[in-house]
Amino acid sequence: MDYVIGTTGEGFAGVYHEYNPSVWKGDTGFYKGDARSSIAEDESKTWEQLFVWAHPSYTGGSSMYFSMKSDNSFPPPEDRDYLLELVSVPGGITGAPAVGTVWEVPLGGEILVLELPTFLTTDGLAGYEFAFTMTAVPEPTAFGLVAVGMVPLLLRPRKGR
Repeated sequence: MDYVIGTTGEGFAGVYHEYNPSVWKGDTGFYKGDARSSIAEDESKTWEQLFVWAHPSYTGGSSMYFSMKSDNSFPPPEDRDYLLELVSVPGGITGAPAVGTVWEVPLGGEILVLELPTFLTTDGLAGYEFAFTMTAVPEPTAFGLVAVGMVPLLLRPRKGR
C-alpha cells in the first residue's frame, strides 16, 4: 500500500481506493501508487480508477500534462505490454482524446506524455479516468511451437472425400 495523495498542489494523478477489508485495507482516498502484490509471470492485471485532474489553483493554462515513466530503480519486466486507456473524460471538456484511446507505455526510461485540456476540480473522481493494463507477452518460441503443432492439422487430408 502506498501513501495517500495530499490535497494541496496544482495537478494530481492518483489511484482511487475505498476501504473494503477483503480488497483494500487502507483509508479511502487517492493513492500515488498501488503495490499490493506481485503478479505471476503469465498473469495480466488492470488497475482501474486512475484519475487525473487539476486543483482550481492550477496556473498552467488551457493544457495540463499527464506523464508515465518506468522506474529505473525497479525496472518492470520487459516481457510484458503496458497500456494506458482513457476510460472517461470530464463533462464539458472538448478537445480531449476519444474515450477508448489506448497508448503504449514505453520502457527503458522513456516518458509517455499526454497533453489534456485542463480540468479544474476539488473532486478527483470527476477528473479524467484511465485504466492501466499490464499483459504477459508469450515468448516467440511459444508461437513457434503452436505453429509447428498446427502443421500436421493443415496437411491432413479430409475424410469422406
